[in-house]
Amino acid sequence: MDSSNRINSKTDEISSKLIGIRRQIHQNPELGFEEFETAKLITGHLESLGLSCRTGVGKTGVIAVIEGSKPGKTLAIRADMDCLPVHEETGLPFASKKDGLMHACGHDMHSAILLGVAEVLFGLRDEMAGRVKLIFQPNEEGLTGATSMIADGVFDDPPIDMCLGYHNWPPLAAGTVGYHPDVCFSSSDAFDLTIIGRSGHAAHPHLAIDAITAAAYFVTQLQTVVSREILPVHPAVVSVGVFQGGTARNILPEKVLLQGTVRTQNQAAKDCIAAAMKRLLDGFKAGMRIDYELDYQPGVPILRNDQEVLASVLDSTRAVIGTENLIELPEGSMGSEDFAFFTERFPSAHLRIGSKIDGLDTGLHRSNFDCNEDTIPIGVRVVSQAAIDLLS
Repeated sequence: MDSSNRINSKTDEISSKLIGIRRQIHQNPELGFEEFETAKLITGHLESLGLSCRTGVGKTGVIAVIEGSKPGKTLAIRADMDCLPVHEETGLPFASKKDGLMHACGHDMHSAILLGVAEVLFGLRDEMAGRVKLIFQPNEEGLTGATSMIADGVFDDPPIDMCLGYHNWPPLAAGTVGYHPDVCFSSSDAFDLTIIGRSGHAAHPHLAIDAITAAAYFVTQLQTVVSREILPVHPAVVSVGVFQGGTARNILPEKVLLQGTVRTQNQAAKDCIAAAMKRLLDGFKAGMRIDYELDYQPGVPILRNDQEVLASVLDSTRAVIGTENLIELPEGSMGSEDFAFFTERFPSAHLRIGSKIDGLDTGLHRSNFDCNEDTIPIGVRVVSQAAIDLLS
């Protein structure tokens, strides 16, 4: 029996078990760096296969390595484990047992898929070249789980040669797989800005320096950076999500706090926005008499596919699901994924596995979010076949 038939046969055998694992994780969601029970469940399953696990990597991450029978490279496959601070409103019989916590992004599915891949590839190790490093990562939602694992040596022992990642994708039908040939996800930077004026009575604004008015002007001016300084074909989004200032209607406050994010798919746009923000603030300092404190935090880099690795993964995916079910997406997402810290270091590919439930109007991070559980066996088949082919 060739590898594809063995992958299909084993996936059919374990699919019900993997769905049960997904539901168990779903009922017991844990925030980033708090995935203790999830990690324990994952470790128990891997050890039941005969794999040794390294735990506590990046606080709560888990690593295991499947050694093939032939020499070769090391492929890392990564799945995330954390949930979101969202109150679940799905009505599912296996809904979250924890108020205010929910797997609203499908990381329960991702973990179940990688556990399935582990079981399939462990059974194929007699014909597998090289090795597969299974990485169960914490705190993807906080975008610091990858760097935490990197600091704990996830790239070492054995060193990684290439990486494979994936995410469920509710806009795509179950049974399909999407990809973008270049940029999959945007970079994400954060900023904390305090506009500093001089407090005073609302009836006597000439004796104060109005931080609220200055902050309001700055928010609107910031949008002109995207519309007038960035090449129009380069996607970029600047969003202010926090605007806090004032304690009473008749007092002009001394300070206003602004917090936001900057997302781009191009390094030039990323650099332009950071520089323009500082330039605008210096202008406001002179023109509106305010002072400011800016903490600009470079965050997650752009997630870009390696063309050679992607080509191999797409060939494998076509063989599994058929050419008609492999969908080239027209654009990358403006969302961010800290798998980008892997892709900037190693040749990598990232897939989006269709998870749509017909008739359910939902999306990632919504309180009614759910995944089509057919996504699990599709993900196991595609990722397992891609791993075998990449290492052959």
